[in-house]
Amino acid sequence: MRGEILCIGDELISGRISDRNARYAAGRLWPLGLGLAGFSYLGDDLDEIVRVLRQALARCDWLVISGGLGTTEDDLTAAAAARALGLPLIEHPQKLAELEALLASLGRPLTPEIRRMALMPEGAEPLDPRSAGFAITVAGGKPLYFLPGVPPEFQRIIERRVAPELGARFGSGHLASATIRLFGLGESEVGRRLAGLVNGVPGASLGYYPVFPEVILALSARAETPELAQERVAELEAQCLERLADWVVVRGSQPLEARVGELLKAAGLTLALAESCTGGLIGHRITEVAGSSAYFLRGYVVYSNPAKQELLGVAAATLASHGAVSSQCAAEMAAGARERAGADLALAVTGIAGPEGGSPEKPVGTVWFGLAYPGGVLTEHKRFAGDRQMVKLQAAENALDLLRRHLEGH
Repeated sequence: MRGEILCIGDELISGRISDRNARYAAGRLWPLGLGLAGFSYLGDDLDEIVRVLRQALARCDWLVISGGLGTTEDDLTAAAAARALGLPLIEHPQKLAELEALLASLGRPLTPEIRRMALMPEGAEPLDPRSAGFAITVAGGKPLYFLPGVPPEFQRIIERRVAPELGARFGSGHLASATIRLFGLGESEVGRRLAGLVNGVPGASLGYYPVFPEVILALSARAETPELAQERVAELEAQCLERLADWVVVRGSQPLEARVGELLKAAGLTLALAESCTGGLIGHRITEVAGSSAYFLRGYVVYSNPAKQELLGVAAATLASHGAVSSQCAAEMAAGARERAGADLALAVTGIAGPEGGSPEKPVGTVWFGLAYPGGVLTEHKRFAGDRQMVKLQAAENALDLLRRHLEGH
């Protein structure tokens, strides 16, 4: 059974933003054995959306459509879907109630613009109470999923609704799956190391896709019984771990910060942070996990040298002799944060995110990490490639992975 992914929006075809949704959806649906006829990108043109929808329906068994479901006049997807399917466009009472409840909880009124998000073709059903979007099954039993273009919302609905429903409906036998998250290895190198992995394994599939700075592996297998499917996936997962052991940050779909929080809670340990070049990014990720107040005490964002001295006690002599981007400074930042916060552990990061500030001795992308623990302080050095944002994202990921490795006893 083959499907297609359609992405709608002038911002995509004009090059103002790059698409993330089609690649994410493909990476999740392909391992389920759901063949893809291809991707289509089109702008905010009602007639063109109608034309492409009708063509895609004629050649595909299912469709996933992203974008054009917002609150502005150029959000035309719902109207185009109704016209393409020959159905009236109606205001769905359940979606309207969801919008009213959500806005009431935020103390905001339901405006005519927001109310547009309740419009959908007759017979469609809402997909998610917190987002725009709907699903509808048309003649021939073909399911169509219309999702918001905002990547986090799109991904949430893919995970919770689209992938499970399409996998269950169009797959054969019993499905088992596993996810592995990697950091520090490029997508092409991952592919090279896993070449031939699923050859000769009946019903097995492997997908890998980047969600910077990680690469996500999605393994799946279909078999006549649940036990056999799980056995095949377990064998594939073991081989992946053997080939990629040094780069595995998490087994399963949970993000790295959730795994770190799980380990801290299990050990009964508390954490403090001292961030320079990441500017609070690590703290943001830590606090994205519900319940993180049980182990995260405080974070220091010490961007300037005086801040490092005043808030963390970094010695002036250390800064003068070795500079802020050094093993010595990272160690003193971590030790100072641990002592002043009264935490069991403290994680520090200091580096040069660029594009300026580098030197032959310390080029842009140079980052030092420090981890203070009851037995002392360890430091680690990395050199990251990419622009300023990429360096910061990789530095935050590496810091959390350093903490994970310590907590797991590596």
